[in-house]
Amino acid sequence: IMGPLTGGAAFIGQEQAGFAKVTIDLFNERTGLTVELVEGDTEINPDTGKIVAEQFAADDEILVVVGPAGSQVCEAVQPTFEDAGLAHITPSCTSTSLTDPGTATFFRPIPTDADQSTTIANYMIDELGVTSVYLLDDQSTYSVGLNDEVETLMLDAGLTVDRASVTQDETDFSSIATAVVAGGYDAVLFPSQIESQEGTLAVQLREQGYEGIYFLADGGFSLGWVGTAGEAAEGAYVTFFSPDPNLVETMAPYNEAYAAEFSEEFGAFGGAAQLATYVALDAIETCVEAGDVSRACIVDALGSMSLETTPLGVAIEFGEGNQAEGSFSLFQVQDGAFVLLD
Repeated sequence: IMGPLTGGAAFIGQEQAGFAKVTIDLFNERTGLTVELVEGDTEINPDTGKIVAEQFAADDEILVVVGPAGSQVCEAVQPTFEDAGLAHITPSCTSTSLTDPGTATFFRPIPTDADQSTTIANYMIDELGVTSVYLLDDQSTYSVGLNDEVETLMLDAGLTVDRASVTQDETDFSSIATAVVAGGYDAVLFPSQIESQEGTLAVQLREQGYEGIYFLADGGFSLGWVGTAGEAAEGAYVTFFSPDPNLVETMAPYNEAYAAEFSEEFGAFGGAAQLATYVALDAIETCVEAGDVSRACIVDALGSMSLETTPLGVAIEFGEGNQAEGSFSLFQVQDGAFVLLD
């Protein structure tokens, strides 16, 4: 598995790696096979991701990769894995272009930002009555790409849209908060991958008197920023690309194993990582039964896969661009927790 095991997005990578491990452990117990987990830390940085990808590609014993996280990292490593014929299954990269047209070895069991942008725009317009929105990005492929798609939908609907950018190293959002308050925007959308930034922006918006809507995308599904922001987080909206494993009965064995080994508190990133790992293991088992445990067999097994259900409760079949069907859910922060709305 490769993901951000350290740095500002470590909350994503650590949870993903933990759920990958317990999924592999339970698989090994059930099948009697021995699948080993190798971890690679991308720091959610494209250049670091390339280094990890090259290391994985050069290791003939690595047959399939779960990851990476962060669309900018997925984009950076696609050529390396395609050249090596090494399948990689992302549990969290949502940029639409990754599977349009995609590559022969990249598989995505979660929906895309085309789905996420529609979910966000429709809810803001139809349910919240938003007429003006401030779009903030962190200059990553994921953040810019999602805001591009949201902007198009909102402009087509006649909304007022303004934009700004920060880096993933920014720690002071007071000037952004000032601009938002001065502009009188109904809503702020910030597709971020760094939980400290999500919390800081929420606090500084409220400190300057902003009473509008604070909206985060899937990268905001973390109680870390909610704890940082405290009361400023209340009422915020967050989208996510897969079910919350805490709410799925068939995830119980994996949830319990994760809680026993890592933490009793976890979010939805772990569930999607369990899904991606489960898919990878199913392909491995297919190839073991066929007597051909090779990278090529696993790519073929994924391409022809048809799972009516999985522990996370979603069906998996990869279509054009190796993209599976799916939909985004909407959550709101209420009393310091994420509550499912849609």
